[in-house]
Amino acid sequence: MNLLRKANYALMRLMARVMPSCKDISELISQGMDRRLPLRKRLSIRLHVSMCGLCRRYEKQIHLLRRGFGCYADPDKNAAENSLSPEAKARLEKALADSAK
Repeated sequence: MNLLRKANYALMRLMARVMPSCKDISELISQGMDRRLPLRKRLSIRLHVSMCGLCRRYEKQIHLLRRGFGCYADPDKNAAENSLSPEAKARLEKALADSAK
């Protein structure tokens, strides 16, 4: 049992030296949202995320935010803008114009 624990510890120390840090991985995850990363970096992210629960959570959260705010990046998909009636839009524009005076 003690030998197994020592082997696990040695493996974890080796992985800590070889693998990028959580900070590096979080930056790569963010970069990967904006552009396609080289295969080596994508594999590095996958390996790290498979072993690190905090980075796995960060990746899920960043994807959730991207999906949640994605409709606001494209005006054609903006639900709030498309759901207003012409009368409501006119009232809002009038109220904005009146408050600007």
